[in-house]
Amino acid sequence: MWAAVFASVIGTSHESMDLPCQDAANLLRITVGSEQVLLAAIADGAGSASHSQIGSSEAVQYLLKLVAHDNLKFEEITRTQVLEWYSAVLKHLKSVAARESISLHELACTLLLGVVWREGAVFGQIGDGAWVLEKDGGLVAATWPETGEYANVTVFLTTQEALEHLQFQKIAGKIGAVAGFTDGIQALTLDYSQRTPAARFFSVAFGSVQNCGDETELIAPLQQLLASEVITSRTDDDKTLVLAVWREPVVEVIPDGTAQ
Repeated sequence: MWAAVFASVIGTSHESMDLPCQDAANLLRITVGSEQVLLAAIADGAGSASHSQIGSSEAVQYLLKLVAHDNLKFEEITRTQVLEWYSAVLKHLKSVAARESISLHELACTLLLGVVWREGAVFGQIGDGAWVLEKDGGLVAATWPETGEYANVTVFLTTQEALEHLQFQKIAGKIGAVAGFTDGIQALTLDYSQRTPAARFFSVAFGSVQNCGDETELIAPLQQLLASEVITSRTDDDKTLVLAVWREPVVEVIPDGTAQ
């Protein structure tokens, strides 16, 4: 079964300007056939967009609803399918903009999607942030932050021709853990010189979830970590981190030796 936890924490720059946290994330655990599948979505609202906290929240919730109600089969998920999901979210954001009487630009956000089985995973991404997974015992960066023409500039779902920038990865293999995050912590979670995940960070992060009896107990510590001086001294941006690990079902042995 998937044990998972996530948290979003406001950046110090947003606090000082009395702005809301513009990151959003959520996850679902659904059953497909006999398998438990983890669905996770993350969005980072553009700091320059007046209603990006609405855009990121709406994008995450709508994307998860779309995927959860689709006829999911790992072997049949293609880039075209993920593009259709992202296109539907963009159409939804256009309706939200009309509802709020604002331009679509004011809802600008990145959007990351993870669909994870025990034996494989599919990832989609527009913008920065990234997905990291533990596959067959090793760490892999499934996606990588996309920046624009200038430093600290990325592609948002609401950007013209954004769908052409979709990163799509379909990975087969035994998945032991997965993490997704926004750009607020990507300097801590990625080794840019090697273009690899930061092994020490994920060893501790995944180990905390694996060794915790109830992952909901990790929500407060995770929020404290994201708001700690160690991280805020390096970034004043909003920060989101999603963590999930696979736990084998516990087999109970009764006195006559029969497993249940």
